[in-house]
Amino acid sequence: MRVVISVWLASLLVAAVQAQNNYQCDPSPAGLSDNCIGCICEASTNCNKTSQCISGDSFCGPFLISRGFWIDGGSCVLANDNPSDPAAWKRCALDLVCSANTIRSYINRFGKDCNGDQLVTCEDYVMIHKNGGWNCGNSLQGSKFWNIFQECKDTVIARGLNI
Repeated sequence: MRVVISVWLASLLVAAVQAQNNYQCDPSPAGLSDNCIGCICEASTNCNKTSQCISGDSFCGPFLISRGFWIDGGSCVLANDNPSDPAAWKRCALDLVCSANTIRSYINRFGKDCNGDQLVTCEDYVMIHKNGGWNCGNSLQGSKFWNIFQECKDTVIARGLNI
């Protein structure tokens, strides 16, 4: 009986891992505004559209996307690119539109209340982007990233726009 339960639990675990890896790119807006994604870009690299890779090619492009983030976000690719190509993630991360699609897709997968205020807002999306979807609850307050985001957010609001 124990063997049957162990085999059943193992197969359940394998199925759960495979389901996680089968997430497909979904860049629909679904709550993430252009202004919010713009402030995430601003906090990442001052939204430098020509940003390359840093930290030994671990983080690339205007949003400083990692390969793991790209995979978890559904492996968005440039038109006519192949997500199975080992360099596809970097080509996407270095492209402003493709990397923004990756951010949107990642948020669509992991979007939730990270700061405990019972709302899902741009602040939560920023925390998801910086901390990752699996552990978004870590505070960013006081970090350079958070301060730049807040300044951008305040500018957007001061212009009478929604974040």
